[in-house]
Amino acid sequence: MATVGNSGKFGNGSGPWYQRSGEAGPPWQIVLFLLLGGLGFFTILEFQSFVTKHLHSYRSYDTYIFLSLLVGGAVGSVYFYHTFRQAWQGTVEMVRSLQWWHWLWLIIFVSGLVFRKRTAVEGVEAPVDTAAAFRIVTVGFVGTVLLVKLFMRRVAWLSSTFRGVIGLLIWFDLMALLSTIWSVYAAWTFYKAVEYGVDVCLLAAVLVMVTKSEDWKKFTDWVWILYGLMLVNVWIGCIWDPVDALAKGGIYGQQGIGELGVWLQGVFPDVSSNQIGEYAACLTALALCRLLPVNRKRVNTAWYMFVFLFGFVTVIYAQTRSALGGFCIAVFLIFLLSRRIAQGAAIVIASVFVIIVSGFWEVLYLYVQRGQGASQFDSLSGRIEWWQVALEKFSNYPFTGLGMWAAARFGVLAKIGFSSTATIHSDWVEIIVGMGAWGVVPALLIMATAWYLLVHGTISKKFDIYDRQLAYEGMAVLTVVSVRMFFMTDLSLHPPCHFFVALGAAEFIRRKYLKQRKPREYPAPAQLSMEPGV
Repeated sequence: MATVGNSGKFGNGSGPWYQRSGEAGPPWQIVLFLLLGGLGFFTILEFQSFVTKHLHSYRSYDTYIFLSLLVGGAVGSVYFYHTFRQAWQGTVEMVRSLQWWHWLWLIIFVSGLVFRKRTAVEGVEAPVDTAAAFRIVTVGFVGTVLLVKLFMRRVAWLSSTFRGVIGLLIWFDLMALLSTIWSVYAAWTFYKAVEYGVDVCLLAAVLVMVTKSEDWKKFTDWVWILYGLMLVNVWIGCIWDPVDALAKGGIYGQQGIGELGVWLQGVFPDVSSNQIGEYAACLTALALCRLLPVNRKRVNTAWYMFVFLFGFVTVIYAQTRSALGGFCIAVFLIFLLSRRIAQGAAIVIASVFVIIVSGFWEVLYLYVQRGQGASQFDSLSGRIEWWQVALEKFSNYPFTGLGMWAAARFGVLAKIGFSSTATIHSDWVEIIVGMGAWGVVPALLIMATAWYLLVHGTISKKFDIYDRQLAYEGMAVLTVVSVRMFFMTDLSLHPPCHFFVALGAAEFIRRKYLKQRKPREYPAPAQLSMEPGV
């Protein structure tokens, strides 16, 4: 969903971020933009309530509805013309610049799509069905291409795999592979570890091939285009299967869906509400970073405003509370680290004042509650029960765990009757019950290193403004993911493309900084002749 401008000379203000750029407008424009976004959200809720209460007498309002659609359509047509003209230009250039690693990343992305759900029992009895075979073939193809590139000495990605953040990721994966020995389902743990290793090796290969900041931005744009298309497909599913896409097949009823009345999820491929909310929150945070760049120069404002609103509305309808919370923290850090503290404080104070005076806090509370009772809300939708059982298992195997990726699904959830649930909805619990206490060590180092590199890269004047923007955007995405790690599996997911974009940005900044600090090697001076007369 992101656009890429024509790349110019690096660092001189003519690259993709600076194409057709101008100085940032006054703060009131940003405040107005966010207030209009909030007003749009309130309008959606009120309009839905209005339709529900007055559906039987809608004919008396047909004139007002017609005029509203007429005016809104005229304004929207002009806006979308400018928006998609910017998007089209970026898309054309993106397609022309695609390299082999972009296509491999697309294949890995597709391999992670879910086309069917099955229980833990079905996974044991028939581990390789048609969908699983498709996944094995696609991941195997990517692994084969990487090996061919390595053996033919086209891409020396092996050494890249054991450096920096990527080295910590492969350490994590090798520990997971080792847990195959004592796993409750060894074949499952082994395959998942190999699959995850292919993901890490592909990221290592990308970091070898991408040496310029402009190219890394194009790569991240490509990843977010894939996620953007996924979210668009989710909304398309609302047209041809609204019951499954908006009401979860009717299995929850109005009370389970909450005051909003809908609970968005992907129909085909299957994309859970939790994943939709997280991907949309990351995309929205990225759009905000480009609307509020560190160099105070904005480009493609209409397009990124559209991406921001599209992502924010998607987050709201996905009703993923942890993703929304992570996005709010990301917004705070965006204003803080881009040195827009006064603007951020003004927005917060104004928003709190409006919410209190209007009484809208009651609506927000009902939204967050999502129609759940007090016991279910306090138990984090049943997660605490799962985690308690998992920690009991961990207490029996504190140093080994029960096998990464298999312990939570087959050793915990299936035992307590949740055989259709694929993960235990927490990276930290998944890791500790799968690999024991030792497995947490590389995970903590990965997060600590990435956070340091991205925050330091955002605020340090030692980095080029282009690289600071890369770190800035990676930090925003990592914020959302860091919050979600407590309530969902991200680090151990296949493929964690959105997570790897943030981690890859941290490693790219680190490697580029070390390369710039490396002293230049000069040729040794010619030996002076000591012969007489010279």
